[in-house]
Amino acid sequence: MSKPINQAITDYIKSQSRNKIIFHVQDFSDFESVNIGLRISESIYNLNEPGRIAMRVLSELDGILNAAISQHDVFGRYLSIENIGVLFEQELKLDFASLLDRYSQNNVLFVKWNGEIDTNYIYFLTKENGIKINTKNLSHIVI
Repeated sequence: MSKPINQAITDYIKSQSRNKIIFHVQDFSDFESVNIGLRISESIYNLNEPGRIAMRVLSELDGILNAAISQHDVFGRYLSIENIGVLFEQELKLDFASLLDRYSQNNVLFVKWNGEIDTNYIYFLTKENGIKINTKNLSHIVI
């Protein structure tokens, strides 16, 4: 990670904000990221009750995310996630903004984001054809 990016993240983490969310496009070699799509698919691979997938995914997701919280020498407690497309599947009925809020209050949350970003919204995929998520009430930076 370059010094300017490292400094921007450090300055942001020191700020007095409710959330600590960092959206980024590039990979950071300083820490490991959880591949959400892979981990969720592994956890529901043998599930025989399709009607319970949403409930099972939510339970598995909490376990995956809590287990992935780590400690960084500079950034403190953090969670880094990538390949998050599965979280936007309609059948799962997940509230992505609430998920961001919950996991960024006590940890720095790094989200590898491949969509578009505006001041108050992030878009999974594109503005025109993607899913729009309101981030107005979530403190975040884009690196």
